[in-house]
Amino acid sequence: MSEGKPNLAALREELDSIDNALHDLLMRRAAIAAGVRASKGGAPVWRPSREAQILRRLMARHSGPFPRATIVQVWREIISAMVRLQGEFSVAVYAPEGDRLCRDMARDHFGAETPLSLHSSARAVLTAVQEGTATAGVLPIPEDSEEAPWWPILAGMASGGDVSVCARLPFAPTAPGNGDSALCVAAIAPDESGDDKSFFVVRTFPEVSRARLNEAIAAAGIKPVRLIGRGQPREGTSVFLAELEGFAGPDDARIARLTDPENGIAESAVFLGVYATPFSSPEIADRGEV
Repeated sequence: MSEGKPNLAALREELDSIDNALHDLLMRRAAIAAGVRASKGGAPVWRPSREAQILRRLMARHSGPFPRATIVQVWREIISAMVRLQGEFSVAVYAPEGDRLCRDMARDHFGAETPLSLHSSARAVLTAVQEGTATAGVLPIPEDSEEAPWWPILAGMASGGDVSVCARLPFAPTAPGNGDSALCVAAIAPDESGDDKSFFVVRTFPEVSRARLNEAIAAAGIKPVRLIGRGQPREGTSVFLAELEGFAGPDDARIARLTDPENGIAESAVFLGVYATPFSSPEIADRGEV
């Protein structure tokens, strides 16, 4: 063996030692998860805002050649396993015949062992979450072109219940330029992660344009991300799904300005949920550090 050349057997022994240490830490984390379950009482076992904070913290401290996207994948599996240790957890997925998008995203995000139930309609997914037969639901990202969007159904549920949007998938894009996305819904209270987007269903009367509503939202102190129109609104009204920058809860004073009887532009604004802003492709790209 030439001088200075690493001893392969010694390197393998060191790798085995590292594997053992990682395994020990995972077992320790699982034991702590059992304690978290006891301390939570009846609180929800899943907190997507907390998961986002964990992954952001890891990305902020990460260095070296190990792929950043793989770190996210590994920790997503770990986090999902820990959630299941804290209580029953299952996911209802919108998966009509031949459509694998939401199913694939749910499996990638929630891990290989999380139970999934497949449903042919968005209403069935929402009902499963509302009735508690599923902890969370995964639905396609809303688009303007939809003839029968699911978000008005959720708006009706949100008026009298706790089901709301709580996460966006994927949290880390699998490939640059892949714009496929989905939203998660669950019966959990809105929670800030530090970098969020919020949803409201805004109904105006009389009918107003997107441009005018965008201006009113901005004037209220919130940056609009996009407005999605309802296909067949009631005559004389406009109904929009408003995606907004930042955290805005159900009782946000800025939203109240939109529905003010004297100066507001909207007849109603129904809170539909909030999600932690996912990583962008550049944020998790390998940076070539050694």
